[in-house]
Amino acid sequence: MQSIGERFEEARKRKGISLREAAEATKIRSDFLGNIEQNKFNFDLPEIYKRGFLKNYARYLKLDPENILTDYSAHLLSKSRGSTKGAELFGSMDVKGTSTEQAGDQNDEPSYGRISANASAGEAQEGEPNFEDESDKIFYIKAGLVAVGTLALVVVIFGLIKAILGSGDDSVIETSDLSDPAAITETIGSTGPSNSASAEDSITLIASGNVYVLVKQRNDNQELFRKTLSGGETVTLAKSGPVDILFTAGENLVIVNPAGEKLRPKGEGTAKISIP
Repeated sequence: MQSIGERFEEARKRKGISLREAAEATKIRSDFLGNIEQNKFNFDLPEIYKRGFLKNYARYLKLDPENILTDYSAHLLSKSRGSTKGAELFGSMDVKGTSTEQAGDQNDEPSYGRISANASAGEAQEGEPNFEDESDKIFYIKAGLVAVGTLALVVVIFGLIKAILGSGDDSVIETSDLSDPAAITETIGSTGPSNSASAEDSITLIASGNVYVLVKQRNDNQELFRKTLSGGETVTLAKSGPVDILFTAGENLVIVNPAGEKLRPKGEGTAKISIP
């Protein structure tokens, strides 16, 4: 009956593959493969690596991995019943030979004598079959990035809504924070007593560009106006008492107060002001 090593060697030679080619294809060092084909399994590596090498090499040579592992277990069982000295042959003995044998060894494959676990641990791990599905890792990473991006987008949207529709406790730019640009500092005089009374109860919004405006009456919290004004659009609103005006682009808005003064916010961007 053929040994495990003989079956490996016969299958490899039948396919016309060299030890070096097999080592490159399986990522298992050629000296390990040489030991396996010589039916020498006592090289200094953990048992899990040896079984991994056997399984990987069997798959590469189109042998049945389960049969190989079963025969290997039987081989270990028979060895355990024999001399422990023979079982540790390659792990405890230094290879000695004549100078002629040493010269011949230099032209052969690397020595099959004592093997250092520290020197071969990295390559042994490369030869161990990789059972992790890398595609699953990539999927979870992408899913995490999508979740983080969605959460950030929700936070930004809620922040904008709060800034636009914030309560009266939000920071307010009062009338004192309005500037009177040189080009629009004229005070609009009343045209008559009746019109003067009407002007005192109204404000006018003049848009020089796109701007969202929300006007609320303080006395009864009534919403007088809510709309996005386009450049050149003008709206006059009747009011009763002080009003709060919230806008998104102060640089595009001019407010005519009840006194007929044209006022423009000092700052740019979103803010809220009060008109008495």
